[in-house]
Amino acid sequence: MKEIKIYLVDDHTIVRDGIKMMMLSQPQVRIIGDFGSSEELFKALKETQPDILLLDINLPGLSGIEITKIMSQLYPEIGVLVLSGLEDEETIVQAIRAGAKGFLPKKTDKKELLHGILEIYNGNRYFGTEISRTIFNLTVKNISMELDTEIPTELTTREIEIVKLFTEGLLYKEIADRLSISIKTVESHKANIMRKLELKSTAGLVKYAIKKKIITL
Repeated sequence: MKEIKIYLVDDHTIVRDGIKMMMLSQPQVRIIGDFGSSEELFKALKETQPDILLLDINLPGLSGIEITKIMSQLYPEIGVLVLSGLEDEETIVQAIRAGAKGFLPKKTDKKELLHGILEIYNGNRYFGTEISRTIFNLTVKNISMELDTEIPTELTTREIEIVKLFTEGLLYKEIADRLSISIKTVESHKANIMRKLELKSTAGLVKYAIKKKIITL
């Protein structure tokens, strides 16, 4: 198997030294550079690129999230594996959105860290048991929120279409022209919509449309 080259970024020397010691007994991986800041990292990247970047979140200067975004744009072939003491939902989501291929807590043992490196090197994503559980719970929560905001079944397809046009600020005549119907028909549809939803104003209709994700800002 080809040797996997690794860069390590953490502002604590003792953490970098510990990880380097852990990897010494692993012939398939080699840490070719370790750095305490983004400046040191990007300077080294101009000369040599690793296969995997092990990256902390809390760093002086640019954060691990910001570094990950830059890496995704400038060095997309390098797999970023976040190794952080922060395990909250917001941090995990930010890291994934920034382009991280994996996320592991710093308390991870050598076996799982190595497994994560191998998975990412082979083109997969890896988040470990604990982080995967957090992601799963977050996904379930988001699905539940979406189900709670489904478009009500009492609105017809035509009524939903008219709601969208009203929230865009179109006038009755403009909506009538757009849908090739009469102004009177538009007025009738809106009256039915307001009655069904128990709303009193167009402003209320806009708020409703945003809440139910009929439109997005």
